[in-house]
Amino acid sequence: MTPLGDGFPQEYKDSFAIRNVKERAVIRAFVPNTNPPKEKRFILVAVKYDKLVFATVFINTEINANIFKDADTRQLHLPFDTADREYLDHPSFVDCSQLILRDKAWLEKILGEDNSRLIGEVSEDDFTLIKKTIKSAKTISVSNKKNFGLFF
Repeated sequence: MTPLGDGFPQEYKDSFAIRNVKERAVIRAFVPNTNPPKEKRFILVAVKYDKLVFATVFINTEINANIFKDADTRQLHLPFDTADREYLDHPSFVDCSQLILRDKAWLEKILGEDNSRLIGEVSEDDFTLIKKTIKSAKTISVSNKKNFGLFF
């Protein structure tokens, strides 16, 4: 079965992608920067001052105890239940310990190719909590936070 969006003209799909690549969007896509590379859910948290790059955070099924060994880094993983979060299939963790940078053009391309990759939007309250947690993270450089307006 093909996605409903396949029947629309490419101009409409491109317009959809441009409108929806924005802060708070939740996207599911194959990402090569995980071990092993796989399809992941991630949240668009902030756009760089040049408007060409987004800072994103992963949504994970669990906290990897082999990577996040101390309590401080584990606290940077926000537990999210599925209630009122249509983009989650099961309880998960938002990893606010690092920012993963993604080109805006890549994000628009993947949404333009398949609009079903946009799986939801984070609520205002959740988004405020995510940004507050990122701002407190000692694992993210001050310059990266400043570049994305996440310092103060």
